[in-house]
Amino acid sequence: MTPTTAPDSPTGGRRSARSRMRRWSAAAVAGTAALALAACGAATAVTGVTDSGSSTSSGSSAQVAETASVTNDLLSSLDLTTLDTHLDEDELSWDAADEQTITLDDTGSSSTSSAVTVEDGVVTITAGGVYRVSGELTDGQLVISAPDDETVTVILDDASITSTTGPGIAVTSADEVTLVLEDGTSNSVADGTDYEVADDSTPVAAIASASDLTIAGTGALTVTGSTNDGISTRDGLAITGGDITVTAVDDALRGKDYLSISDGTFDLTSGGDALKSDNYEDEDRGWVLVTGGEFTIHAGDDGIDAEQAVQITGGTVTIEESVEGIEAQDVMIEGGTVSITASDDGINATAATTAEEAAAEESATDTATADGGMGGGGETDDGSWLSISGGTVTVVADVDGLDSNGTVSLTGGEVTITSAANGGDSPVDANGEITLDGTVLTANGTEISSADELGGGMGGSGQGSPGGQAPGR
Repeated sequence: MTPTTAPDSPTGGRRSARSRMRRWSAAAVAGTAALALAACGAATAVTGVTDSGSSTSSGSSAQVAETASVTNDLLSSLDLTTLDTHLDEDELSWDAADEQTITLDDTGSSSTSSAVTVEDGVVTITAGGVYRVSGELTDGQLVISAPDDETVTVILDDASITSTTGPGIAVTSADEVTLVLEDGTSNSVADGTDYEVADDSTPVAAIASASDLTIAGTGALTVTGSTNDGISTRDGLAITGGDITVTAVDDALRGKDYLSISDGTFDLTSGGDALKSDNYEDEDRGWVLVTGGEFTIHAGDDGIDAEQAVQITGGTVTIEESVEGIEAQDVMIEGGTVSITASDDGINATAATTAEEAAAEESATDTATADGGMGGGGETDDGSWLSISGGTVTVVADVDGLDSNGTVSLTGGEVTITSAANGGDSPVDANGEITLDGTVLTANGTEISSADELGGGMGGSGQGSPGGQAPGR
């Protein structure tokens, strides 16, 4: 392969910028009064909540909102289940007679299809269709390079692929690709170390796709990403099942446009984020939706990170290790069981990356630009939103339990928080309004019945000493 720089290489710079934003906010909240909600421009007004208490604590950041209307400039709806994706359930079934076989073998792979080529350990699918893949390549690749208007289904049937020079599976072109994990089979994909992808054809990952990618089935898949991500797409990534284990140097599962998971069992270990979507500039992109599945996560950075929004409506998400458990501009938990252990904030709502910040990161001048940007908006309500309206949420965080640079809305479910409570950090911390109406909330062992208690009783958001902690601590 011809070495080039990959555009989808780790986005640690952007994460750093957002983390700095959060830290400014946390410090600012320690000594600031609550700020009025500032709606963020034109978009759909998603929800409104009214606290029955309707009281306000002067001088505290923990105020009860009369009404909080939430919008997101880039998303047409904050009900992520309504947004368009590539996933079509009809495409998850096929006629067995249409299957073509590929047998992987270090000494010479073979196929029943004339649309499959084999050269120097690289097996390439060049046309749409259904391909059943079995066997082993200890140093080779499976490449999907089909026309842009054709779909490819690859059934992994006890397949093992390791590449020392690039992704184990690389989708360079196709309308969309589905990887089906055959029931009762064990499959594995691993990439090499310190490689680059030729002509930016795919992200850098063990399973790397330049097209929409779906993973389905009930079999097992073990993925090892030794250079960057485990499974990464430049478009959308949808997962409907499987017993999936991923170990990655950077992100475990990344869909640049979106990541939608409805079922499966996941054991994810990542040096960066475990679940990620990092499109910050396209309409209805940059979100993570979890409607089902069981997750065990050990993350070197965030457990779940999205530029625009994260929504959890079901499943069991256990984040056993993270810097921040969940981070996005808008975070919505409506069901399921979520357990978070974080060395920073448990859940953090903060504004998405801007084009200016991204440009600064790309030009390696992030420090000056990001610092300058923070100075203008660190203490203000940035329009982000953290909402819990259902499910069971347990947070153990070294800093804030729930932290929003905008508003916090707690209207249902059961939430238990163990966090710092030192005047600068607290169980619930917001630059804007906090609504508590319907959530059973326990913070640091105390049952909370009013948002006002969060301002004083917990030693948190509104009662800290003026000035709080230094920005960027």
